[in-house]
Amino acid sequence: MKFNISKLVLWLKNGSTREINFLPNKVNVITGRSNTGKTTIIDIIDYCLFSSRSKIPESIINENTLWYGLVININDKKITISRRAPEKSMVSNEYYLSSIGEVPALLTCNINESSLKKLLESEFSIDSNARFEYGGKYIRTGSKISLRYFQLFNTISGNIIENDSGIFFDKQNEDSYREALTRIFDLAVGIDSIENILKKDKLEQLKKELSRLERRKLKLEGKSNDFLNERKELIRKARQFSVINSDLSDDESWAEIKNIDIESVLKPDVNNKREAIEQKYFKEFNKIKKLKSFENEYALYKKSLSQINDTLKPIEYLRNNDSGLIKTSIFDEITLELENQIVKIKKEIKNKTPINIQVSDEIKKSEEKLKEIEDELKSYPNDVLSFDSLKDKYFFLGQLLTKVNIFDDVKSIDESQINTKEIERQIESINIVDTTERKELTIKAIEEIISDYINEVGSALENYQGYQPVFDYKNKSLTLRKKKSTFTENVGSSSNQMFLHLFFMLAIHELIRENKSSFVAPYLIIDQPSRPYYGDESDSEKMIESSDEAKIKKAFSLLDSFVNESINSNCDFQIIVLEHIPVQLLKDFDNVHIVEEFRNGNALINI
Repeated sequence: MKFNISKLVLWLKNGSTREINFLPNKVNVITGRSNTGKTTIIDIIDYCLFSSRSKIPESIINENTLWYGLVININDKKITISRRAPEKSMVSNEYYLSSIGEVPALLTCNINESSLKKLLESEFSIDSNARFEYGGKYIRTGSKISLRYFQLFNTISGNIIENDSGIFFDKQNEDSYREALTRIFDLAVGIDSIENILKKDKLEQLKKELSRLERRKLKLEGKSNDFLNERKELIRKARQFSVINSDLSDDESWAEIKNIDIESVLKPDVNNKREAIEQKYFKEFNKIKKLKSFENEYALYKKSLSQINDTLKPIEYLRNNDSGLIKTSIFDEITLELENQIVKIKKEIKNKTPINIQVSDEIKKSEEKLKEIEDELKSYPNDVLSFDSLKDKYFFLGQLLTKVNIFDDVKSIDESQINTKEIERQIESINIVDTTERKELTIKAIEEIISDYINEVGSALENYQGYQPVFDYKNKSLTLRKKKSTFTENVGSSSNQMFLHLFFMLAIHELIRENKSSFVAPYLIIDQPSRPYYGDESDSEKMIESSDEAKIKKAFSLLDSFVNESINSNCDFQIIVLEHIPVQLLKDFDNVHIVEEFRNGNALINI
């Protein structure tokens, strides 16, 4: 992967352009006083590379700028990417692209963000296959990995340069970037590959399909067992009720049930005296049932008459106390008629009608006849069950035939329909690289690289000189421990924290270079590594202790050596450092290039 920023360009509202030029394979340093726009360079680069929010200051910088742009060398191509300036902190969706790296005097939008992002992502081998293996609260499983997430490896901002909370990457206060980091880290440093991730995804899909088929198979097996048990019970009942021949096997019995002739089963067998008697029994039993039902209905009728009688009782009272009433011409006629009705109702309630007597007698006769039939049945063999009524017999036969139709649709488990063997074969054929060992070796490699850095800076680490690095893979952070100790130290001093951040990010990039990972661009922007010594002093020419000056030189020596090693490895790497320090501190380094000094009236925007 080849990448470097050749120019940062601002198209100003006064019609001019402001260009800052960087060199490849150099530690490019912009140094100067505070409030001259140095730190804003990080924000401009981030904005041009598709940031969804702008941190560019409105005062002086954004209020005087129309477009921001970068001229980039990427994989032997030179392109210009520009983005219209935000308005009132609202980012713009207008982009300009020159495929030959032109910097025209005037810009117009000629490409949308989606197309431009796809173009760049293709250079980083980030295609539609680069997807998250697992999701989170803010990232969906299977969603495409954005180029933006890999840019986490390209900055050490001033916000974390003195950070002692164990945070070694920018944007970790943004939920999506925090979730993305743990998910792309293995890809970024070369522990895992897109091909391996695709294999894992395919394997996961096959395992889910296998699990689904196995659950279905168990379900069908359960249904099959239930079917066999219920079939056996139906056959038993059919034999007991003499619906089928009792001498047949289960399979023969089931075949006979499936071909049963309902009419012949329901038709009484004239040669079966017991069945004929049972038919008489059912007939008499139903007759008694109907007569008793009528008797109950008649009783309810009489009860209703009694209730009517109660409602007419006031008429009797009026007839007995009519002396105090004012009567109409029809009073006597109405009350007399109602009184007669009361007399009839009382008589009807009191007396038993012929209907009562007839029904009661008929019930008694039928019960005596039913008793005689029961006694007659006892004289016949009772080796099979009998139905209580024809209705029960119809119900059983209907239930029997319905279940026959249902069970007939249940197919036996067919291996051709549930082909788990083929899926198992596919699972076995997928050769996934186990990254567990590679991950452990990566941790060791990072710690070995950092050990070399610790030796290189020597006494600049003061009390921690000679300590061993401990890379925390889970939290993506770095701590130190004493040799032969199992405890990590709480590293004090902002100076030491600055070195830890340099060690950490340089080691990551050295590993990326070694593993030839294409997802992370080979550049690093560092905002004021001398902050622990100069702080935010506006006067960068202030005197500092010689020991602090030596530490600053050690930090730049480390950066210089890193670029030199990249050059010797025939690999590109560009560092951009935004600083306060005087340029004379950097005069002895072969790979340090002073881009500009923002002093004596010179700044990002000169007004």
